[in-house]
Formats: sequence, structure tokens, C-alpha cells
Amino acid sequence: MNWAAFFNDLQEWMKASNVMLQREGLNSKRYWRWLIETLGMIEVRYGRNPLVVKFLAAIMDYQEEQWRKAKKGE
Repeated sequence: MNWAAFFNDLQEWMKASNVMLQREGLNSKRYWRWLIETLGMIEVRYGRNPLVVKFLAAIMDYQEEQWRKAKKGE
């Protein structure tokens, strides 16, 4: 497992996620579709390594938590 490559990809994904959030917003279906598709691509790229899957699931959970907090504030 090339962890340096994984964490580099993850860092690049986070930059892209910030751009998508600015462009589409956290409530956008387009953002969530992008999030699921791109995290899935990373998962496959790294052979569905169990630790990779846990990292990606944690990111998904965090984004969902942010969405819930934003929704409460509306």
C-alpha cells in the first residue's frame, strides 16, 4: 500500500472539495453526488483497503455532520 500516494490524493481531494463547496454549497445534490463518486474512485484506486475505506467513511461522516449542523441553523 502506497500511503504517501493515498494521503496526497486525499489532500488533493480536500482542495477540490473546498472548491465544490464554494461553487455548489453543502445543500447541493450536485455536491453530494460529486462527493460520493470521487470518494468511491479513491476507494477503488487503493484496492478497497480496509483502512482506506475507514478514512473515506470518516470524511463522509464529517461532511454529513457539517450538513446537519448547517441545517439546524437555517
